[in-house]
Amino acid sequence: MLSGENATVDSGVAAVVGAAIGGGLAGLTALGSGLFGLRAARLQLVAQEQEAVRQRRFESLQERRGPRSQAYAEFVAAGQDLVDALYGEEQEFREQFDALWANIRKRRASVSIAGPDAVVNAAAAFGDEVRSFRNEYMHNRIRRPFNERHRFERRLDVFAKVARTVLEDEGHPISPPGR
Repeated sequence: MLSGENATVDSGVAAVVGAAIGGGLAGLTALGSGLFGLRAARLQLVAQEQEAVRQRRFESLQERRGPRSQAYAEFVAAGQDLVDALYGEEQEFREQFDALWANIRKRRASVSIAGPDAVVNAAAAFGDEVRSFRNEYMHNRIRRPFNERHRFERRLDVFAKVARTVLEDEGHPISPPGR
């Protein structure tokens, strides 16, 4: 049959072909929208998982902050007691030193448990300085202990700065430079 001989059949065929093409295009559009929606949902899920990890980290840091803060404050107080004693009378200092040293060791143990490593290392540096002083003082290699205050003050300041830095951590991931 030649086209144009039966107008009713030609328009029927055109309607069926048009409907098929329209349906196919609508189906492709729906498939594209579905794939886009699926990708968006996956990206949203990844973002939610990342946020949940950040939130858990933040909450964990918050829970540890109180006990850490107390351990750090008690260590600083014990160290400051030693420094303050060096401003007093030598005989009084000699009588108090063993108790001051024992208190520093006790507080250092608490800091070691509370962590993290940066604070533990700063506490260890202070403790090592006091131990070194103790050995020198007890073996009479230090004649005027009051001239040694600066040794402890510097180490105690370093400890306090490291402890503050740790306590201020909000749980944000640290990005490498340039990102």
